[in-house]
Amino acid sequence: MTASSAEVDEEDFCRMCGWDGDRFWENGQPTAALCDSCGSESGTGDFGASPGSWDGVAQLHRFRGWWLGAGAEWSHPRSRPAEWDLFAQLANIPPPWREPVPAPVDRERRIAERERYGSLGTETVCRLCGLSGETYWHRGAPTGLRCPCCGAESGIDDLAVPGDWYSLAGIRALRGYWAARGGPWYLPEKRPVDWDVLRQFGNLPAEWR
Repeated sequence: MTASSAEVDEEDFCRMCGWDGDRFWENGQPTAALCDSCGSESGTGDFGASPGSWDGVAQLHRFRGWWLGAGAEWSHPRSRPAEWDLFAQLANIPPPWREPVPAPVDRERRIAERERYGSLGTETVCRLCGLSGETYWHRGAPTGLRCPCCGAESGIDDLAVPGDWYSLAGIRALRGYWAARGGPWYLPEKRPVDWDVLRQFGNLPAEWR
């Protein structure tokens, strides 16, 4: 199934970020509308997406993960509501574009291939969500810690070459998927009362954004 044959013929929410400022798809076809929030163009950034499987929606999560990692800056800042809530907007993303779960991880293969990837040495910031204060990598080796926030396991879910656009696809896809689900905490008891996900994303080193 291609994007033009999706179940919903008309879409008023951006598939990437959930902004409802335009008609993005009509009669099963893209309108070429540019999202004021994330800047994605319907029919270009989301073309070829297919609901119902991780592979079909992963590219949407990847773009969203990049946008979030870069600070979720608005393409047209004047359109941003005064009381804008990121998670409330992401909740608008139609279920077919955010519900399929990630593909199963081949743990043994990832462990065997770790040397192909890189590290910044000792890393105390989660590469996916930006939570700081834990040791995820120590002297270039993963500690195996699961992030208390997003649940990513160091050395399994966060493998990439620092700063390499294509290598970062997996991290960005998981980041976009996690955020689209409302940013649930893996260990809810560790969530701060004043938690601000955008401030947390700001902790991300540029190499992992």
